[in-house]
Amino acid sequence: MKRQIGVACLSLAASLAGMARAADLNAVLDWAQRAELALSVSGVVAKVEAQPGQTVRQGDLLLSLNPTLFKARVAETHADMARMTEEEADARKDLERANELYARTVSSTTELDAARLRHAGARAGLAAAQARLEQTRQQLAESELRAPYDGIVLDRRAEPGMAVSAQCQPPVLFTLARADRLLARAALPADLAAGLVPGMPARVQANGRVLEGGIAAVRHLGEAGFLLEVNLPREKGLRPGLAATIRLQP
Repeated sequence: MKRQIGVACLSLAASLAGMARAADLNAVLDWAQRAELALSVSGVVAKVEAQPGQTVRQGDLLLSLNPTLFKARVAETHADMARMTEEEADARKDLERANELYARTVSSTTELDAARLRHAGARAGLAAAQARLEQTRQQLAESELRAPYDGIVLDRRAEPGMAVSAQCQPPVLFTLARADRLLARAALPADLAAGLVPGMPARVQANGRVLEGGIAAVRHLGEAGFLLEVNLPREKGLRPGLAATIRLQP
């Protein structure tokens, strides 16, 4: 009997908690996964390939810097690596000869140690050259700005001939948002935030239609309470700035 009463109490408590979370929240639609894109290298803009309002696919080229200096650095480090490869091979042959002579007691320990030291230095120099080559290749790749995901271009702040400096605070060149998703944002009272976690389902009503979405984030705003963000598919007739209602299910 006591066990049945306990189960009933737990069930009632869960039901009351669910009722406390059930609410209709006034919301506004906004872009999802909005990103301000910059470059990690400095240079002069050579081409700008996208315009505001344009839909782009992941990997599409948005902007590229003049590649001349980047390609020259790659060629220079490639030549340096070729030279260090030859030096390492030569030092390795010297070490093999030194080991052979030492085994035949023709050369001294000092000569063998010198050959070992030279080979170790050549190997270190080759490894450093390889690292520099990879770095310059990466810099060449990073001189191109590409879309990180399928999205829509919201803003463009770059023009051909513009000098871009990656020092300190790199300038924002493009602003991108997801092309296939929107967010519904609403102020969330603290008493409704308990138990809400990303991934939970939520229903959004906007422009006369009801959409099934999922909680993307519950952000704590300090004394202002919480901000609820619900992720939903972007459908025809839905746009950022449109009023909506988020229905939290019990």
